[in-house]
This record gives sequence, structure tokens and C-alpha cells, in this order.
Amino acid sequence: MQTPHHVGVDCFVAEEALFLAIACLEYGDNINCVQCGTRIKWEVAFISTHTSAELCIGAGKINLVDIPYCPHCEETPYVRGCFHVYEGQDVAAQLAS
Repeated sequence: MQTPHHVGVDCFVAEEALFLAIACLEYGDNINCVQCGTRIKWEVAFISTHTSAELCIGAGKINLVDIPYCPHCEETPYVRGCFHVYEGQDVAAQLAS
């Protein structure tokens, strides 16, 4: 899975759930890649949060987000990304659910 860019929080949460459901297999206390069996890693990314009108600039809030990925099958997720949100949306609450 890769770092979100220009997406809504709900889209990212859905993509992460899909990735964990179809690309990963629980093996004891670990989560492994279905394709190669490698243990899934998590990369912390700094995700800027702003409205679509701000065009990926502005005084958006930064959220730290863990991005799951297979270090054998995928590139390491980029350390920066962005969420496009609507006014008043609680990103932290959505990510926690």
C-alpha cells in the first residue's frame, strides 16, 4: 500500500482495510504478505490535511499515519502525503475508528 495523496480520509481507510483483508494473512502475532510470505511492515507518514480548495497548500494540520506495506513486493511508502477533507471533518476520529 502506498501513502495517500489527494484522497479523502474515508477512501484511505477503505483502501487500508481492503489491503489488510486481501493482501495480508495473519500468521500467529504477525501479518504477512499473501504473495511472498514476508512480514508486513508499517511506515509512518506525515499526512497534510486540507480542503480541496487549498490545492495541497495552506495551513493544513499534519497527522501521523501508519502505512502497511510488504517490503519485498512494494516500495517503501513515501513519508509525506495529503488528505482532502470537508470543513469540520475530524480526521483523527475517522482514522481511529
